[in-house]
Amino acid sequence: MNPATPHLSNGLPGKKLALSAILFCAFLGVVPAFAAAPRTPITVQPDDVLPTGNQWISLPDISAADGSLHTFNVLSMRHRGLLQVSGEHGGPVLQPYFAAGGKPLAFRNPSWDLVAYWIPTAHLTIDGLDATLTWCAPPESRAAFLRMTLTNRRSAPVEITLGLKASFGSIERVTYVPVELRGERTVGPAPWVDPAEVFSYITTDTDFAWTLLHPGSKANITTPPTTPAPAVDASQTKTLAPGESVQSIFVLAAGIEEFSAAHNARALREQIDRDGAEAMIDQTAAWLSKRTRTTGRPDLDLLMNRNFLFTELYAWGRTIDTEQLVGVTSRSPRYYVSAAYWDRDAMLWSFPALLDIDPPMARDALEYALTTQLRNTGTHSRFIDGVVLEDGFQLDEATAPILALAAYVKRTNDTAFLAKHRPALTLLRDRLIDRFDSATGLYSSLQDSQDEFQKLPFITYDNALVWRAFTDFAALYNRLNDPADAQEITKRADALHAAILAHCVSSSAPNAGGPIFASATDGKNFVFTEIPPGSLFKLPALGVIPESDPTFVRTWQWLHSNNYQYSYADQPYGLPGSYRLPFTTSWSIADSLLLNAGRDKALKILRASNWDGGIITEGVDPATARMDQAGRAFATAAGYVAHAICQMSCTDNPK
Repeated sequence: MNPATPHLSNGLPGKKLALSAILFCAFLGVVPAFAAAPRTPITVQPDDVLPTGNQWISLPDISAADGSLHTFNVLSMRHRGLLQVSGEHGGPVLQPYFAAGGKPLAFRNPSWDLVAYWIPTAHLTIDGLDATLTWCAPPESRAAFLRMTLTNRRSAPVEITLGLKASFGSIERVTYVPVELRGERTVGPAPWVDPAEVFSYITTDTDFAWTLLHPGSKANITTPPTTPAPAVDASQTKTLAPGESVQSIFVLAAGIEEFSAAHNARALREQIDRDGAEAMIDQTAAWLSKRTRTTGRPDLDLLMNRNFLFTELYAWGRTIDTEQLVGVTSRSPRYYVSAAYWDRDAMLWSFPALLDIDPPMARDALEYALTTQLRNTGTHSRFIDGVVLEDGFQLDEATAPILALAAYVKRTNDTAFLAKHRPALTLLRDRLIDRFDSATGLYSSLQDSQDEFQKLPFITYDNALVWRAFTDFAALYNRLNDPADAQEITKRADALHAAILAHCVSSSAPNAGGPIFASATDGKNFVFTEIPPGSLFKLPALGVIPESDPTFVRTWQWLHSNNYQYSYADQPYGLPGSYRLPFTTSWSIADSLLLNAGRDKALKILRASNWDGGIITEGVDPATARMDQAGRAFATAAGYVAHAICQMSCTDNPK
């Protein structure tokens, strides 16, 4: 063999890698016979993290500094949220490492690419050795895998080691905040699967288990009191000739007990054994690519598609114990109210993005909203099983499933789905009508769109949503061949539109120069403020008024002026915020993208911020464009912003 030509050893017992020729091409820079998965270089800071995952397992915090995985989690209906596994003393649960000549290689601050905007791949050349690692969670698998490679670019042979350390330091239930679960944590050989270990969390019985499977690597198990936490160190050592390469595969899977965890890992290992790791990455990339769109601008495509995929795979997922699709604010613990359900977040923010990239998934999400979550629609927040978490009626949440259903039916013409959910339609309509105030013709809410108590009961944006919902009801009733209900709800919509213009506009805002929209009223008194998650800037997009309407223009100008305390008008990245959200929010950016008056500045802010390693947060500092620290990894808002970018700039149709 020519020593300049890499030879890749598989690490799977008794076999060469099925696609070794393709991998040779990858190492040599030769174009393979098939279309390679698209790779996009990304710029990250050492303290950034890169999320990936699928519907079954989330890997939310892969370290940009060294490729370690700090935590992983799964959804559990029994626990009404996430089950999150961390390493010893809060360290990584999985720590990859490389060694050469018996000494550690400093795999620090590698360069990163994303395959199909979602699969993170790191590369670093150290002392004549090329090291890579890739984290991949195939969409149909209940597991994920890490592929590590090392190529000898030196002129002499070298003994190398590729390894992975696993630690079971804690298990936590997460709904909003992590709560550590008390029980016994153990590790031992995986049942009927080899070479693999299974980590168990046991109370009176096994409540949860996870497996590390490592074909071609040998493992050392340590348990308390030898180590503070159950741990495994799996590695393989090999002498590489010049130009030769080696890879190691490590499979991570979770289950409700030891057998399911181990065999979820085994199934993925067998698929890798049959097709090869590179083919699995390409297959995953093909699935992801079908769920991407294009604006024709690489920077916007990167931001948009990462957040499209983040909303599909982190605002939605399947529980390991009931296998049901559920919706959450975020499956990342980096978000401060993760793993709970809001109608608004799911149906107004994430759902439009699903409809942009994956209509069948949008249908499944809507099915969940109209069944499991239906009975408490409109209530502030709920657990994933529909039980109330935070009480308090919010009118915008009560309208959310209606707007989503109307958008879905308009896009797909799925009248069978609409007919199936006719009873839900009636329930949602009646719930809105119950909030009617005959004195003003408006509809009341207890809390506003930023989840705060609003003393004045009639919120302008919320009433605009009710008007939009009534208009959508009419269209849906017509599709159901029900002209009587369509006519009746149209009358309500017309009356509400008139009431909004009569009662939600006032000339009493300081220095407004004329009447503007108030954010809330009781029919006599007015509040002049912005509520970014339920912005007055949405009125044109909802169809209530055109952007050129003089009252809207004055409202825009006033909220962007020094007359408004939270306007941030003098800041380079400033858009109006509120007392609850005193910064430039992601909603304000998205809403401004759809307005002629705000588009240029919104684009400037989008491009200036690094966000959370490219994942949308609640907002950014109006002076620096640095991300808001509390609202990181915000999966439903990621969908809201991605959808707005696509509305503004997409040049293609859904695949």
